[in-house]
Formats: sequence, structure tokens, C-alpha cells
Amino acid sequence: MKVKLILHGILRDYLPREAKGKTTLDLPDGATIEAVVRQLKIKQNVSAAVTGVEVENNHILQEGEELHLFRFIAGG
Repeated sequence: MKVKLILHGILRDYLPREAKGKTTLDLPDGATIEAVVRQLKIKQNVSAAVTGVEVENNHILQEGEELHLFRFIAGG
């Protein structure tokens, strides 16, 4: 299945510079956001949104979805 991936902020560095933080992934059925994070070897904590809705990292992705990954930050 194909999923559009958009990385925000410093996470853009996990893709080639010319990709400008955007790519399309070809994933096996049943792939989760956690699997995408592992595939990209992202070591930072991330938050995710799929088609504009914040979701947990165990969310199972569906064909054609748009996945946004953000660096998880905390304030105080």
C-alpha cells in the first residue's frame, strides 16, 4: 500500500534534502506508524497525525493516508 509521508522540523533530516521532508512510502498491509519510525531509523520521540487527526504510534495505516510526523516536544 502507498502512504504519503510528511516530516516536520528537524525530522526532515531523515529524508534526502531534495525530498524537502515529503515522500511516498510503499508499505506492507497492516504497517503501523511505529514501523515507519523504525524503518526511517528515527531515534527521537515523535507524535503523529493521519489525515489531520492526532493518532497513537500503534495506528494501523491504510492505503492513501497522509502521515505527518512531528518531533515530540514538552514545555514547562
